[in-house]
Amino acid sequence: MHFQPDGALDDSLPGIAAEAAVWNALRQALGSDPGYLLHQFSIYDPQGRPKAKPDILLIHFELGFWIFECKGYNLYNIEAIDGSEWRMREWHRETETPLAQADNQMFQIKNWLQQNLETRPLQARVAWQYRLALPRIRRQEWQERFGDPPFTGALLFADDLENPEQLRQTLYAAKQVNGAPLNATEWEVILKTLGIGLGDPGEDPVYDYDPQAVIRRVQEGIFKLDEDQRKIATQYPEGPQRLRGLAGTGKTVVLTRRAAKIHADHPDWDIAVVFYTRSLYEQIRRQISEVCQSKFDIEPNWQKLRVMHAWGSQDQLGFYRLLAHRCGLTPKSLDRARAELRDKNDHTTEPFDYVCQELEKEAKEIPQLFDAILIDEGQDLPPAFYRLAYQTLRDPKRLYWAYDEAQGIGSLTVPGAAELFGRDETGKPKVQLGGRAIVLRHCYRTPNIILMAAHAINMGLLRGGQPLQGVTQKDQWEGLGYEVIEGDFRKPGSPITLTRKACHPVDQENFDPKVDPQSLLVWRTFPSEEEEQNWIAQQIERDLKQWSFRPEDLLVTSVASFRGSRPYWESLKARLKQRGISALIAGEDADRDIFRLPGHVTLSGIFRAKGNEAWKVYVCQFQNATEPGLSVEEQLRRRNQAFVALTRTKIWCVVTGISPKDQLAPAFQELRQAKEQYPYLRFPAFNKGSLRRVHEVDLDLEGA
Repeated sequence: MHFQPDGALDDSLPGIAAEAAVWNALRQALGSDPGYLLHQFSIYDPQGRPKAKPDILLIHFELGFWIFECKGYNLYNIEAIDGSEWRMREWHRETETPLAQADNQMFQIKNWLQQNLETRPLQARVAWQYRLALPRIRRQEWQERFGDPPFTGALLFADDLENPEQLRQTLYAAKQVNGAPLNATEWEVILKTLGIGLGDPGEDPVYDYDPQAVIRRVQEGIFKLDEDQRKIATQYPEGPQRLRGLAGTGKTVVLTRRAAKIHADHPDWDIAVVFYTRSLYEQIRRQISEVCQSKFDIEPNWQKLRVMHAWGSQDQLGFYRLLAHRCGLTPKSLDRARAELRDKNDHTTEPFDYVCQELEKEAKEIPQLFDAILIDEGQDLPPAFYRLAYQTLRDPKRLYWAYDEAQGIGSLTVPGAAELFGRDETGKPKVQLGGRAIVLRHCYRTPNIILMAAHAINMGLLRGGQPLQGVTQKDQWEGLGYEVIEGDFRKPGSPITLTRKACHPVDQENFDPKVDPQSLLVWRTFPSEEEEQNWIAQQIERDLKQWSFRPEDLLVTSVASFRGSRPYWESLKARLKQRGISALIAGEDADRDIFRLPGHVTLSGIFRAKGNEAWKVYVCQFQNATEPGLSVEEQLRRRNQAFVALTRTKIWCVVTGISPKDQLAPAFQELRQAKEQYPYLRFPAFNKGSLRRVHEVDLDLEGA
């Protein structure tokens, strides 16, 4: 059963309590059955006029359509019943016609399907029933007061709702057969006509567990290092080392702990911790400081242990700017680099790659400044940067860099040591890792259902036709933390089935409270950005008021250019403000190094969000991940952005975007497939020659 509630289904809220009671009872009774359970679902005609909005609509692939009208009456509220009219007392209306309301809702939906040529022959084969649910009245007290009028069979009392199995039997006992059962394709036609197929058929962010209890339990284990990580964090080899692994495998934690360990062991050493995303500055400093204080009982000396952005700016010294000054050169700004590239008619070189190459050419000598350099987000830095960093090191060249597996916004390829540092005159790599390349395989940050969906979108595994990028061998998938259940990668087209080991706390069997994985990944589509923003603002308000999230627990990011989306962020911020919610547009509303402020929801483009995380992440404008008509390179870039956006979450991810009313946008088609397949990922085997980009590591280039 796919559940789609709308609004706060809280039995403590006036006017909602009766609906919540009936919803919860039906969910428990029919949870494993095929179909849809929808709360306050509006059905519109082609002109956008509402046709029906039943309290609860059950579309059961075996039992047919059921409309549930829910009333919170006490027996005392019903003074008398005269046919279809109920006279009320101490109620907000003098008379009620609840059975007629239910019947009318059923008629409107049935009539709408009858008017549609595709669904007219189908609706006649579907059973149609309605029930008036009275969860605050017991059957015996009703009978003592009113006896058994003819419509008693259309009533559900508190007794019926208390026992899930009894309720299930009651519904099945009323089963009607109007002809041959509909097949899956015919049901899909009906759902599409009603507008149900364009929303996530899974759980809306209405939890049957306490999110705060989940956060507390995850906090206990998510930052604990496994045995391999502890070993890596406390050892620092004599010579270069690369660490690679998926997003969330603890690379940043390992690097910051290693930096603190080196600083504690050698307070006289010059150490640099370098990263690409400016908004990581405070996070990395905080992590290093916490380890220094808790593990080694020291305060870090930030003059000897420098935390630096790879480029830097006028108001903050970064690695490139520091090195340029030490070489006696004037560092180039981003604007100047872009201008020089335009003058050269160079539209392919990235600005940071350009300034690093220029520094290599112009510097007469590279000074040795550091005893150890630790690089985070290595996938986003160009080879010229690595060559410069290596030259600034004193022997024995302790250069440690972390590389996100299959995550770089611009590329999936993991470069070998020879590609980064070059080869000597004999053809051998100038820098050899000598077995010091390490792979972290266990993802602790992002739950499996989200990570697997992110990989499916990223590689285009479910797009139809051939994937765009990815890995093509069993051992490579295992290196990404997957287990191959079925399939032979040597036979293109043969079915492949993968799954993942449970590493995130919520994925483990002994996690308490029990969390339904389907509730962790939710998606919704809308006809306009205005409706998308309104819904996101409404959900965030509910997160804060109903589920006790702190504003800083929430992150909204997108799959889109930040420059082009600035009006979108301003509009979303205004909608949140209307609800009394403060929001920070990262990089705009505060210092560029600040990503999160207490009491504020963070709104961020993907490049600032990269490297950061939150307990709950909203990924908006997701339709852009597979926008038609893009060049192959832009398609790859968008899919990589989608991967980064999805994996920013530590527990929950809500994906939204724009989709035509008559056809689900391709990005959401792929996301829906990935979610429905969980805990597996199924796709046809493909070979390297069919891909636009291959993800692999050439071990010959490692110099091992």
